[in-house]
Amino acid sequence: MLANDLRLDKRWRQPCLAYNVFVEPDPAGRAELAAMQDQVLRREPALLRLSPDWLHITAVNLLGLYEEFDRPKDDLWRERGAAWLAKLSELAAGTEPFRLCYRHVVATRAAVIAIADEPNGLTRFRNAARSALEVPGELANSHEIVHTTLFRYARPLRDPVRLLAWLADTRFRANLEVSELIVAREHTYPFAGYDVLRRLALTSG
Repeated sequence: MLANDLRLDKRWRQPCLAYNVFVEPDPAGRAELAAMQDQVLRREPALLRLSPDWLHITAVNLLGLYEEFDRPKDDLWRERGAAWLAKLSELAAGTEPFRLCYRHVVATRAAVIAIADEPNGLTRFRNAARSALEVPGELANSHEIVHTTLFRYARPLRDPVRLLAWLADTRFRANLEVSELIVAREHTYPFAGYDVLRRLALTSG
């Protein structure tokens, strides 16, 4: 990061295809994340900002964006999607609503992200999904930190040292109340366009 060696985004607002399970921020949590975006953008105005409507937290990648298979993803979904939805519905029914608490925003080589405190209910859901679901590729995100992407990079940063120091010193707080998961077919990167396939209410307790 200090050397400004970043992974510049070449897919921004381009067509894509992925099948995901994700969390949509509640209005209050979305507003808190968007307010932090405003602060960051004043320091690095050339960042690619995810619109507040695009903000999300990926729970599980069923047919991941970066994965390729021996058959089209839509064909795999038609073959296996009903079984995945049934298992995901079962997992959601056994999961209590939970809160994701954000305290830190960090810059990585690929993005500026807000990180949720651990342990949390989404990590527990991921672990359950990893044991229950059979997918043709890697069940991605089961090992990743729970986070929300706020920005990606169009070009090197104007002042990476200043941005990193500011992020380290800035107090940040956002709480997201999670009562459902969404299964979606993403067709425009990064979550700029998607079709909702199923809403899964968290109902345990």
